[in-house]
Amino acid sequence: MLQRRFFLTTAAVFLLGSVAVAQTTIHGVVTDHQGNLPNALVYLENKGEKITSNTDGSFILSNIPDGNYRLVVEYSGYEITYLPFTITDKKPVDLGMIRIGENKAKENTIQEVVVTSVYKASQARAITMKKNSNTITEVLSADAIGKLPDRNAADAVQRMQGVSIERDMGEGRFVAVRGTPVQWTSSTLNGNRMPSASGDNANRGLQMDIFPSELIQNVRLSKALTPDLDGDAIGGSIDFITKTSPNKETLAISTSTGYVNMSRSPTFNSSIVYGNKITDKLKFISSAVIWQRSSAIDQMRNIFNYGLGGTASNSINQLQLRDYLADRRTLGFNYAMDYDINSKNKLYFKGLYSQYKDQQSVRETYFNFDSKNVMLQARHADYLTDLYSMQIGGNHQVGQRLEIDWSASKARSAFKFNSPGQLDEHDRGYPIINFIQPMGYGNIASDGRKYFAMDAPNGVGDQTEYTLPYNQNTITGNQLKLNQVIISQNRNSETDLRGQVDLKYTVAENFKLQFGTKFNNKEKIVDAAVLVWMPKSALGIPGAPISYMNQFGQTDFPLNGGFMNPLGNPYQSVIINQITNAQIDQFYNADTQNSLGLQQVSGKNSSSNITSSYRGQENVWATYLMGTWKVNEKLQLLGGVRNEYNDISFYGKKVVSTQAGTAAEDIKDSKKYNVFLPMVNMKWNLSKDQIVRAAYTRSFARPDFNDLNPGTIVNDLSSTITQGNTQLNPTFSNNFDLMFENYFGKLDLVTAGAFYKDITDLIYKDQSIVSLNGLPYTFTTPKNLEGAKLYGFEVGISKRFEGLPGFLKHFGFEGNYTFIASEMKMPVYENGRQTGTMKTTIPNQAKHIFNTILFYETGAFMLRLAGNYKGNYVSEIRTAAGPDHYQHFDKNFTVDASASYSIHKNIRLFVELNNIFNEPNRYYMGIKSRVENISYSGIRGQMGATFNF
Repeated sequence: MLQRRFFLTTAAVFLLGSVAVAQTTIHGVVTDHQGNLPNALVYLENKGEKITSNTDGSFILSNIPDGNYRLVVEYSGYEITYLPFTITDKKPVDLGMIRIGENKAKENTIQEVVVTSVYKASQARAITMKKNSNTITEVLSADAIGKLPDRNAADAVQRMQGVSIERDMGEGRFVAVRGTPVQWTSSTLNGNRMPSASGDNANRGLQMDIFPSELIQNVRLSKALTPDLDGDAIGGSIDFITKTSPNKETLAISTSTGYVNMSRSPTFNSSIVYGNKITDKLKFISSAVIWQRSSAIDQMRNIFNYGLGGTASNSINQLQLRDYLADRRTLGFNYAMDYDINSKNKLYFKGLYSQYKDQQSVRETYFNFDSKNVMLQARHADYLTDLYSMQIGGNHQVGQRLEIDWSASKARSAFKFNSPGQLDEHDRGYPIINFIQPMGYGNIASDGRKYFAMDAPNGVGDQTEYTLPYNQNTITGNQLKLNQVIISQNRNSETDLRGQVDLKYTVAENFKLQFGTKFNNKEKIVDAAVLVWMPKSALGIPGAPISYMNQFGQTDFPLNGGFMNPLGNPYQSVIINQITNAQIDQFYNADTQNSLGLQQVSGKNSSSNITSSYRGQENVWATYLMGTWKVNEKLQLLGGVRNEYNDISFYGKKVVSTQAGTAAEDIKDSKKYNVFLPMVNMKWNLSKDQIVRAAYTRSFARPDFNDLNPGTIVNDLSSTITQGNTQLNPTFSNNFDLMFENYFGKLDLVTAGAFYKDITDLIYKDQSIVSLNGLPYTFTTPKNLEGAKLYGFEVGISKRFEGLPGFLKHFGFEGNYTFIASEMKMPVYENGRQTGTMKTTIPNQAKHIFNTILFYETGAFMLRLAGNYKGNYVSEIRTAAGPDHYQHFDKNFTVDASASYSIHKNIRLFVELNNIFNEPNRYYMGIKSRVENISYSGIRGQMGATFNF
């Protein structure tokens, strides 16, 4: 019924648009010396209608009768621009490129710009886009990104108000807005949500480290949605807009090299952008980037027995020492082409490809206190993730009132483990070899378990924030028996096919309607398994050979330097050399396996692997109706509704046990649901530079694909069991937002706002400990909760001290702070039965987030010091164990710096430093002194040059 009404309304709008041929149009493109200017305020002097330019700087003013006029262009940081023109005989007027920032002798029509430095121009873009937007929005421009050492999309957006990130080896990976889980934030590319594929294929959150920041034109974060945006964005919608075609020949080259102290290795980064006009109607832009570096992590991790209950629940079952080394390469290519058929019809193409290759080498030592042994594990693999997107579309002005936008696109992201290289491609995975040696341990409590001293029944245990093994025997290669040969296979992909049509109709000068429909077909494919071989001697087969670690090729450990140096190298006495990557690969040759007496104990079709692979399809039909009503010069209302119909099907396997053994059966499960999302946004201009915004929006978050997998996955390698739930409901949120913005000075800004989210059907992953074959396994399953709430406030300031005397006038400051609180009720269990509920916070919700940037800037020189803080939060909920055993992420404050100097108007030298104080990632259980995990990624930096022609 809704689709039928939408079709009839659309047909009526087409009819009205075709007969509305009165008067004429004027069009042009607003630019400055750096390129096109989005969201410039454009209007006719002494006329009521004011519009903003598109992302490419273009604009169209319609229904203008014959006469003499002056066009007015306003942009923050620039003087107001006036351009006279005349309309005769109702002929359309093409004003061409309107370049602000220059003096023109001809009639002095363009006023002189007050922007004097490179960064001011970028700040002018961001502030103007924010000020002229219809909703609560944060904006980051490409040249602002280039002023800080942010080399991927996640690192770039962490500077925005209310945004925090999760890091991997010191590099940003996932983005969260206002403390919500990462999958609650929609990450889109040119308006379309990007597909996600990764090593854990766990959620819909985009792995942003595959996306180099050099391909971005600007980033727009919508904290309050409008009906024309996808509705699955409780936290917000982050739109990455790729570079658009220039109006003249453009060439920019950047190259740099650097050093990572943790991996003791150099880095290399280079990018090139070239664009031009082929004809007056056809123009293009192309860009390419490569970033090659090594990253590293030193990590100490404790695995607690939190499922045992009583005092023993604080005992430590295992101490893990991990040394990571990763050679990483990010490649990115972008190409866009625009064709102006005429002043009212345009076509475009946008293509992007990005590849992220992560070659990891990991050496691990596991001290198993409960089972009285020590295990050394060596692994390495190529993580290969790629993303491509292709989009074609058009913009058409039909008559004087109707505008039609359309697009069709395909996007795909794929991930695979790609080692060892000698295997057939489909047989590759993540090779893992471990050796085991019996071990006795000291500093054990009276109950025979390992503790921190504060938890031990008799006070015997570790006194510091890290754990020491106190092993009573030396770890040696001639005592470490070959225990397991493993290959973890994972190939997963996500493909989106989309079509979209939007119709914008000007009903009156102060009222516009917009209609749209969108179809998205998403396919998720996961092909995963864990294959295991063991020596026949370990399986009790007489006469089988026994292999020890000293029989194989060795490499120095730790890799590329010391281990846990910031803690004072406490593990030097237990570190020994381990096998090489080349030696690891040899274990997967049939001849080697035969000579070592290996027998496969877990194959592709074993019970634990059958349920790991699945295919999911998700079809979404969306329609929306939106109106923008300019009540008067000060008040504007934007509102409407969006409807999304979801049809999900999952195809997998289940294991059925019979008297004859186990067998696999195909299963299919499906779910259909409809989502109706009303939204209203208000913009109230108290004055020219003071704005109050308010919004009510309803949004939702779809369940993650792994949560919907109908199978139960048993992973003997990680001792985990994961069970999905196809009937999960999506999470819904009623969002209330209020924001005040005060623009003052030339480029100064103060903001303050509050938000409240009323959440229902929140999905959380419940963790408990279960016994399988006499061994403890972590059991994880998703569940819906009845309700939750999240609320907070945020403030921000951007200030240049240009009124101060002397060199002080070159200083400036940017800062923002967000306070977030949340509450949800979790079930409480005793002896496996629910006895009530308790209040806790939403997982991964930090209470305090702030960013600070202090800068010094002249026409040629720039120095910036940036700090990013994220407070502590609950990262894992362990319902059966209770809140004393929840895992928390500890507060984190990283400091970055950058400096640049322009030796010529086209040449800039720069230096960048990341994580200057080597801030660790730290997790704890219950209380801060009970540490679960500490990892250090070190400091990295680079220096280079940028050339713009």
